[in-house]
Amino acid sequence: MGTSTSHELDDVSTAGLFRLAQSVDMMPDIGIDATLIKYSGTDSAAVLREYSNHLRILSTANGYVDKLGSTLISYSGAVNSVGLAALVISFMLDLAMRPAATDSGDTLNMLRRVFAEEKASDVRDSMHEYMKRLGMHLRDPVKALEDTERLEKQLSGQLTRLRNSMLHDNQMSSRSMKHWVNGAAFHSQMLVHAARLKTTSTNSDFDVYLNSVRAAVDMYRNDLRDLLNKYKDYKRSTILMDEPLRYSCVKYGCKDVKCEMKDDETKTSLNFLYYINFWEFTPNCYGLFTDYVNYMFTDWNQIKELNEYFTNLKDNTRELIKQHDTFNV
Repeated sequence: MGTSTSHELDDVSTAGLFRLAQSVDMMPDIGIDATLIKYSGTDSAAVLREYSNHLRILSTANGYVDKLGSTLISYSGAVNSVGLAALVISFMLDLAMRPAATDSGDTLNMLRRVFAEEKASDVRDSMHEYMKRLGMHLRDPVKALEDTERLEKQLSGQLTRLRNSMLHDNQMSSRSMKHWVNGAAFHSQMLVHAARLKTTSTNSDFDVYLNSVRAAVDMYRNDLRDLLNKYKDYKRSTILMDEPLRYSCVKYGCKDVKCEMKDDETKTSLNFLYYINFWEFTPNCYGLFTDYVNYMFTDWNQIKELNEYFTNLKDNTRELIKQHDTFNV
């Protein structure tokens, strides 16, 4: 069911229109989930400790002390508790706290936030399966590595098929973009964790693992560039501008102009009225829209953050692989 809002537009520019569209939630969500981002950096061990401390306080207030305590003890001493392993531990802590752990940013609901009500998704299922298997084998690096290598290959193939369907099979959508970017981020972290597990006993091939991960991240950066170009064309086709009403018009032009912008994909519309100098040439809604999509793809923070994610990941790969922190209660 669509939504429609009406506003006055003081800043008659593409920037002003874009800010207005953002303020009324007209923009789709194609970003990487905040929880996955939190556990992707070099501070993931600290993030996990802070989150576990937060849950301890929450458990006291909600009567989950014993349940959370037993979970904390079961994972205490787990090595390599960084990156996706830290994310998995936070997931298990959330399970122990259910239904008290209902914060919008908790790990428990990460996949639901990314995939929403998707009825069938190979990417989602592989991510879920890996989180389950890694949780089972956090204390067994050999089995953890076996599962990581097996499931990263599986997820890699699924992401390639999803990428190709968007680029070549006319299957582009905001939903598909969100699935792909989250899957690509997750898969990159799987590759980092595999390299981390391989270097616990010997560092003789460290640079081999390092360069392998960096090469994969570079490919995802290239894929992201191609997909965003395709996505830009797609959004240009879904966003429509109409000029249903001009009024206060006299011989020299119109004082007020009313426009309507629709997004067929998100089923939302935005009616806006802007004021002009009475003596100036009458502006045109279509003219205002001409550069809107170009501005959107230049200044949209979600797109900037997507590019930054993979750039930062490549820059920090060496440090990420070298992390082997242990989770302690």
